[in-house]
Amino acid sequence: MANEKAKLLLENSNDYFERISAVQAALQLGMPMEEIEDYLDWLRLLRAEKCEMAAAGSASTPGI
Repeated sequence: MANEKAKLLLENSNDYFERISAVQAALQLGMPMEEIEDYLDWLRLLRAEKCEMAAAGSASTPGI
């Protein structure tokens, strides 16, 4: 359950300072640093894919 809370904090951090606070909170909740790094990497890839899909969708929409 603690890792679920930590993941929510990490997922909802938007800027650099929020992310630092989220990482510190995740560590205090007992989440290992390696797992935090893996989760942040996964989130970065997921967000990049969403951006690519959105860009591809807007590029294929004629007349806009």
